[in-house]
This record gives sequence, structure tokens and C-alpha cells, in this order.
Amino acid sequence: MMVKEKTAGQNEPFRYEQIANHIAQLIEGGTYRAGERIPSVRQMSKQRGVSISSVLQAYLLLENRGLIEARPQSGYYVSTSESEHLPEPEISSPGLDPSQVNLHDLVMMA
Repeated sequence: MMVKEKTAGQNEPFRYEQIANHIAQLIEGGTYRAGERIPSVRQMSKQRGVSISSVLQAYLLLENRGLIEARPQSGYYVSTSESEHLPEPEISSPGLDPSQVNLHDLVMMA
């Protein structure tokens, strides 16, 4: 997606940047929590009175910042932070060497 460069003298951010900044503030302020769904592209378009493409650009910007993630056929969700991920389990190694077992031993164990 192409993003326009600002020209000299333009101090106000583009609409998609305004939308992205607004949502970022809501996320950072705790209105939207990690894993929570944010408004759909169409809902946000109607809410803010902007085009769908402006909202899509804003959501793409937020994805690039790592604040939200798209889930196919589900919508956009607030990304979970690194600290909320569970640690990777350690790889265990077998404790004993393999041994031969016969049917009698298996029956006697039960």
C-alpha cells in the first residue's frame, strides 16, 4: 500500500495517522486490552466519518507498530505483549535406557 509523503508546511497528520494515534492511545490507556477485538474497519469508518481505505491504512500502521494483529475472517485484535507469553517448556530427555519388556511383565504391572 502506498503512503503519501508530507509536503513542507503540512503540520497536521494524515487522517489515517490520526486514527492510528487515537487507537494507540486507547490501547495504551487500557480501553482495549491485550487479545481484545477492536472495532471493525467498517465500524471505525462510520464512527470517525472517514473512508474505509483510511481505516485500513491506520490498521496497517498499527500492525507495523506491533500494537494490533489481523486474524483472518475474524477482525483486528490488540496484540499480546512479549511479557504475557508463557515461557517455552524445557525439552526433557529420557531418564532411562530402553529395556526389553515381555507380556508377563506387562500383565503383572496392571
